[in-house]
Amino acid sequence: MLNRIGWLEKWTLRYAVMGVVFLAMTGFEGALMRTQLMAPESLRGMEALLAIFRPTGGAASSVDIFYSMLTAHPIVGIYGFAYLCVMGAFYFLVPLLLKKEIRHKKLVPLNFWLQTIGVLIAWVAGFALLFNSLYTLYWPLPVSYDRVSLIGSVVFGLGLVIIEANVLLFGFNLISTIVSDGVSGWRGFGNYLSSAFGIPQLVRWITRKPEPPAHAEQPPVFVVAVARGSIDTAINAIVILSAGALLLIYGLPTLLAGVRLDPRAIDPLLYKNWFWWGLDMVADGNVLMYTAGTWYLLVPMLVKRRLYGETVVRWVILADLLVSLFVWSHHLLADRPQPFGLQLLSGQFVTWGEFITMGLTMFSVMMTIWLARPIKWNPALKFVLGSIFGFVVGGTAGLVQANIGLNVVLHNTQWIIGIHAHMQLLAGLGMLLFAVVYALLPLLTKLEIRSQRLVDLHFWTWLGGAVVMAYAMGMAGIEGMLRRTIYTEVLYQPYMIVALSGALLMTLGFLAFLVNVLWTLGLPNTLSLIVSDKWLQKRFRMAAA
Repeated sequence: MLNRIGWLEKWTLRYAVMGVVFLAMTGFEGALMRTQLMAPESLRGMEALLAIFRPTGGAASSVDIFYSMLTAHPIVGIYGFAYLCVMGAFYFLVPLLLKKEIRHKKLVPLNFWLQTIGVLIAWVAGFALLFNSLYTLYWPLPVSYDRVSLIGSVVFGLGLVIIEANVLLFGFNLISTIVSDGVSGWRGFGNYLSSAFGIPQLVRWITRKPEPPAHAEQPPVFVVAVARGSIDTAINAIVILSAGALLLIYGLPTLLAGVRLDPRAIDPLLYKNWFWWGLDMVADGNVLMYTAGTWYLLVPMLVKRRLYGETVVRWVILADLLVSLFVWSHHLLADRPQPFGLQLLSGQFVTWGEFITMGLTMFSVMMTIWLARPIKWNPALKFVLGSIFGFVVGGTAGLVQANIGLNVVLHNTQWIIGIHAHMQLLAGLGMLLFAVVYALLPLLTKLEIRSQRLVDLHFWTWLGGAVVMAYAMGMAGIEGMLRRTIYTEVLYQPYMIVALSGALLMTLGFLAFLVNVLWTLGLPNTLSLIVSDKWLQKRFRMAAA
């Protein structure tokens, strides 16, 4: 059993298991929405079932169900699957590389339960209570009580507050672990950042000074990327926390006392810029930088070679921080009230900077692999390359959209959510998280993956399914199919049939992954992540007797 592995290792596995559970949930919702877009009447049978959850007592229409699932879907996928897997992996890897313990150990289980509970609360608000304002939460839609469920609005706001407060606790624990020991006060912290980002080397290069100044030993580049990505994580958490707090501030008085606050007290355009500045940190800062950091760690470890261009990579990490802070306006290129200067500078020109920083990251990683030839293929390395492919395709689609003229045509269609967002999240981020699982499972448990054939089946069906689904959605978008829209007529059925087939192909890959992991761990080890070892040992002894 896994009773011989460490406390932190077991919690890392629990984070991964719960993340996989949320992946299954968000995949199920995605398949339902794909099915409903293909055949609008397909979810009629769920109306009577979900009517019991509707606060007004009326019947829930299939349209209500669609928009409610669309609201819950990204919350479960991002804050459930992605964040839990990242939290678990970083809680293990950061102390391992720094050769120190987590600064606040009590936060590890607390983060696990708060994240799980917060995501489930938000999911219930969307899927069961029919809160259907979409993940954008555009003002004043969340408090337009004639259009959204009041109790659903309050419950969803509560879920968001719990999630984002927990993310801040996680970031605090991670940063305090990184800078603990040998760092005293702001001066010490500044010296740490200077060393981490390679500022002394950059100064020497600019001034051409031959003698390096005395400075602390540089931390691993993975840790630098994690610390840098945590800045975006904190900004995102604060902004989305404020959105959840506003739902509670406006919803609770109405729910408890019938008092309606005036939503006009908040400027919609200002709110929209604030909201997207924070939300964009997940995609264009947090995801990309945490992804880059994980590449920086996994690839050298898997091919047994030092990261190519590590000094330059530290400067790239710093440059990407500056870029990610000013790109949010590309989400508002199609909004006519948005100032043209922000559209052109932030939305178009600064956004192109992301392709320079991410391109340099990919070049560094690929050169590391190239120079390590001949290499021994393993599951984690295969999925790393799949993730790079996913970000290349999805990022290229993003480059097309980062144009004021083209964005007006493409932004509100299935193109952006399909070939850009889903390609990056499913093939890019998703395959990287699978790579982390394949890499850490033997390291944590001393157990080797049982079936390479199942690994290959997982790889090709997941990547192939993601490409098929994203491409079909993108082509439907080019033909005029809007996103965040349910069609009562079958206008784009051929594209949606292909998209659903891609989703089913990914389901096959997910099942292959699940079977392989469970086969590797075995039933006793899997159960030991859920129940106590003493109880489990007693039950197995009784069964053997």
